[in-house]
Amino acid sequence: MNIEWYQISIVAAIGFAIFELFTGTSIALGFCVGSLFVSFLQFLFDGLSINRDAITFAVVSFLTIVIIRKYFAKQSDEHVLNQDDVNLY
Repeated sequence: MNIEWYQISIVAAIGFAIFELFTGTSIALGFCVGSLFVSFLQFLFDGLSINRDAITFAVVSFLTIVIIRKYFAKQSDEHVLNQDDVNLY
């Protein structure tokens, strides 16, 4: 029984998803999506290509993290001071 590269990527994605459950920062969720996308490419193109997989993982993870942060941003993150600050002289 041989394990394929795309199966290793799927296991890594599951590991990132479990890690995300413990941290709740939504960064590991981006890594999970990136790893799943890499596993899909490895399945389609039959094997490992370090350059393709590393670049794909980095780009997809970055885009996913940016989209998740923008979509789930709290209103308190965009806090604007309506009053003068007490510490201003």
